Amino acid sequence: SRFVIRFFTSLLAGWISLGAVEAREVVDRGDIVIVPLQGEVAPSLALFLRRAEKEAEANGASAIILDMDTYGGRLDSAEKITGILNHATIPTYTYINTDAGSAGALIALATKHIYMAPVSAIGAAAPILSTGEDLPPTAKEKTVSFWSALVRSNALRNGHNPDIGEAFMNKDKEVKIGQRVLHAKGSLLTLNAQEATEIINGKPILADGIAESIPELVQKAGLK
Repeated sequence: SRFVIRFFTSLLAGWISLGAVEAREVVDRGDIVIVPLQGEVAPSLALFLRRAEKEAEANGASAIILDMDTYGGRLDSAEKITGILNHATIPTYTYINTDAGSAGALIALATKHIYMAPVSAIGAAAPILSTGEDLPPTAKEKTVSFWSALVRSNALRNGHNPDIGEAFMNKDKEVKIGQRVLHAKGSLLTLNAQEATEIINGKPILADGIAESIPELVQKAGLK
């Protein structure tokens, strides 16, 4: 069947400034809206996504797909983005096009469906200082505790395994599905596409499927 995909793009490459962002296409009823979520997760990205989501919902779009390739960024921006996605009134999808690292993993868990490119990965969301250094022990314990609870909440709300989400953030979290230990304590969890789509007890570990491209995702997801 015929489907229409609308792209929200910025005038300049990357997320340079809010003033450089505009919607290039008018969204029509039934369209699939693709929002590029690439580069650093930053405040301008949260504002851009809010605009895109409002435009999509107001005009009757059938779904939003995040085209994701990020190593991470600011956790406060990721929190705002997850809030936006959790209040979406239309189906939300993440297409992991290479990387959903750190803050990107948290955002992906706030969408209802996750698809991954054949060579891609998601996980390893440990909080660190903006300088790249580790947090002081006391601050780290509090931060990991807070974000672990938030990640679990996002995962549960969107039908994902909360233990998987917590293991992205907390290296002391064991992940067990049935009698199988999927991930032992001692390191942060990262999943590649093949691992994330493995079926255990009739359900994929995390991602709905592997897709070579967004059009293939649309086909596999049965979107119109």
